Amino acid sequence: MAPSENSMGDESMAPSMDASADDMSSDMDSMDDAAMSKGSYIGYDDYMSSMANLPGNVVLFFHASWCPDCQAADKAIAADDNLPEGLTIVKVDFDDNQDLRKKYGITTQHSFVQVDGDGNEVKKWTGSKNAEDIASNLA
Repeated sequence: MAPSENSMGDESMAPSMDASADDMSSDMDSMDDAAMSKGSYIGYDDYMSSMANLPGNVVLFFHASWCPDCQAADKAIAADDNLPEGLTIVKVDFDDNQDLRKKYGITTQHSFVQVDGDGNEVKKWTGSKNAEDIASNLA
Protein backbone atom coordinates (compact mmCIF):
# COMPACT_ATOMS: atom_id res chain seq x y z
CA MET A 1 0.00 0.00 0.00
CA ALA A 2 2.85 2.39 0.76
CA PRO A 3 4.32 2.26 -2.80
CA SER A 4 1.00 3.28 -4.40
CA GLU A 5 0.59 6.11 -1.91
CA ASN A 6 4.09 7.38 -2.73
CA SER A 7 3.46 7.18 -6.46
CA MET A 8 0.18 9.07 -6.06
CA GLY A 9 2.00 11.68 -4.04
CA ASP A 10 4.67 11.96 -6.77
CA GLU A 11 2.01 12.34 -9.48
CA SER A 12 0.16 15.01 -7.54
CA MET A 13 3.42 16.92 -7.07
CA ALA A 14 4.37 16.84 -10.77
CA PRO A 15 2.15 19.71 -12.01
CA SER A 16 3.30 22.12 -9.32
CA MET A 17 6.95 21.16 -9.96
CA ASP A 18 6.45 21.81 -13.69
CA ALA A 19 4.86 25.18 -12.97
CA SER A 20 7.79 26.10 -10.73
CA ALA A 21 10.23 25.07 -13.46
CA ASP A 22 8.38 27.30 -15.93
CA ASP A 23 8.48 30.20 -13.48
CA MET A 24 12.19 29.64 -12.88
CA SER A 25 12.84 29.46 -16.62
CA SER A 26 11.03 32.76 -17.12
CA ASP A 27 13.01 34.33 -14.28
CA MET A 28 16.27 32.97 -15.76
CA ASP A 29 15.36 34.43 -19.17
CA SER A 30 14.78 37.83 -17.57
CA MET A 31 18.09 37.63 -15.71
CA ASP A 32 19.87 36.54 -18.90
CA ASP A 33 18.40 39.51 -20.80
CA ALA A 34 19.44 41.94 -18.07
CA ALA A 35 22.93 40.45 -17.81
CA MET A 36 23.42 40.60 -21.56
CA SER A 37 22.49 44.31 -21.74
CA LYS A 38 25.04 45.07 -19.00
CA GLY A 39 27.73 42.97 -20.61
CA SER A 40 28.17 39.23 -20.36
CA TYR A 41 30.58 36.35 -20.68
CA ILE A 42 28.89 33.28 -22.14
CA GLY A 43 29.75 29.95 -23.72
CA TYR A 44 29.51 29.29 -27.44
CA ASP A 45 26.41 27.08 -27.10
CA ASP A 46 24.59 29.90 -25.29
CA TYR A 47 25.66 32.30 -28.02
CA MET A 48 24.30 30.04 -30.75
CA SER A 49 20.94 29.73 -29.00
CA SER A 50 20.51 33.48 -28.43
CA MET A 51 22.51 35.01 -31.28
CA ALA A 52 19.68 37.19 -32.61
CA ASN A 53 18.92 38.58 -29.14
CA LEU A 54 22.40 39.85 -28.26
CA PRO A 55 22.62 43.64 -28.19
CA GLY A 56 25.76 45.62 -28.89
CA ASN A 57 29.17 44.15 -29.58
CA VAL A 58 29.88 40.43 -29.69
CA VAL A 59 33.46 39.17 -29.41
CA LEU A 60 34.43 35.53 -29.82
CA PHE A 61 37.29 34.53 -27.49
CA PHE A 62 39.14 31.50 -28.88
CA HIS A 63 40.30 29.84 -25.68
CA ALA A 64 42.37 26.70 -25.06
CA SER A 65 42.25 25.07 -21.63
CA TRP A 66 45.96 24.24 -21.84
CA CYS A 67 47.03 27.83 -22.68
CA PRO A 68 48.29 29.84 -19.67
CA ASP A 69 47.47 33.19 -21.33
CA CYS A 70 43.94 31.96 -22.13
CA GLN A 71 43.48 30.76 -18.56
CA ALA A 72 44.55 34.13 -17.16
CA ALA A 73 42.25 36.06 -19.52
CA ASP A 74 39.37 33.66 -18.80
CA LYS A 75 39.80 34.14 -15.05
CA ALA A 76 39.97 37.96 -15.38
CA ILE A 77 36.90 38.15 -17.62
CA ALA A 78 34.86 35.75 -15.47
CA ALA A 79 35.74 37.69 -12.30
CA ASP A 80 34.83 41.08 -13.80
CA ASP A 81 31.48 42.17 -12.35
CA ASN A 82 31.45 45.32 -14.51
CA LEU A 83 31.68 44.11 -18.08
CA PRO A 84 31.10 47.08 -20.39
CA GLU A 85 27.44 47.61 -21.25
CA GLY A 86 26.43 45.96 -24.50
CA LEU A 87 29.56 43.78 -24.72
CA THR A 88 29.09 40.03 -25.00
CA ILE A 89 32.26 37.94 -24.85
CA VAL A 90 31.75 34.42 -26.13
CA LYS A 91 34.17 31.73 -24.94
CA VAL A 92 34.93 29.39 -27.85
CA ASP A 93 36.94 26.20 -27.30
CA PHE A 94 39.94 26.48 -29.63
CA ASP A 95 40.46 22.71 -29.92
CA ASP A 96 36.82 21.72 -30.49
CA ASN A 97 35.84 24.33 -33.09
CA GLN A 98 38.09 23.81 -36.11
CA ASP A 99 35.37 24.88 -38.57
CA LEU A 100 34.88 28.15 -36.72
CA ARG A 101 38.64 28.70 -36.56
CA LYS A 102 38.82 28.14 -40.31
CA LYS A 103 35.91 30.52 -40.95
CA TYR A 104 37.70 33.36 -39.14
CA GLY A 105 41.27 32.40 -40.04
CA ILE A 106 42.26 31.73 -36.43
CA THR A 107 45.66 30.03 -36.18
CA THR A 108 46.53 30.65 -32.53
CA GLN A 109 44.62 30.39 -29.30
CA HIS A 110 43.96 33.51 -27.25
CA SER A 111 42.50 35.19 -30.33
CA PHE A 112 39.49 37.48 -30.44
CA VAL A 113 37.03 38.13 -33.27
CA GLN A 114 34.42 40.87 -33.13
CA VAL A 115 31.38 39.75 -35.15
CA ASP A 116 28.23 41.47 -36.36
CA GLY A 117 24.66 40.22 -35.79
CA ASP A 118 25.02 37.76 -38.68
CA GLY A 119 28.30 36.33 -37.39
CA ASN A 120 30.45 38.12 -39.97
CA GLU A 121 33.93 39.21 -38.90
CA VAL A 122 34.26 42.89 -38.07
CA LYS A 123 37.75 42.85 -36.49
CA LYS A 124 40.29 40.28 -35.28
CA TRP A 125 43.16 40.53 -32.76
CA THR A 126 45.16 38.55 -30.18
CA GLY A 127 46.42 39.06 -26.66
CA SER A 128 43.70 40.90 -24.73
CA LYS A 129 44.00 40.22 -21.00
CA ASN A 130 40.61 41.42 -19.68
CA ALA A 131 37.23 42.87 -20.68
CA GLU A 132 38.49 46.46 -20.60
CA ASP A 133 41.26 45.57 -23.06
CA ILE A 134 38.76 43.72 -25.27
CA ALA A 135 36.45 46.77 -25.28
CA SER A 136 39.35 49.03 -26.24
CA ASN A 137 39.96 46.89 -29.36
CA LEU A 138 36.41 47.10 -30.71
CA ALA A 139 35.90 48.56 -34.17
